[in-house]
Amino acid sequence: MRVDPELCIGTGDCVRLAPHAFRIDDRSGVSVPQPGAVATARELLEEAAFNCPTRAITVGTDE
Repeated sequence: MRVDPELCIGTGDCVRLAPHAFRIDDRSGVSVPQPGAVATARELLEEAAFNCPTRAITVGTDE
């Protein structure tokens, strides 16, 4: 899973859906994966990716 910092606008939707997987970086204002985010249920990561307004989140096929 990755968050494209060029696409992310920091709405925080992913943080609200999966707070253990994402956080908003104070410095850049965009979402970044939390350590161990891949341990989050894949369905929840996919929901966060789907609800990202700029489609900045990618969930890989091997996760």
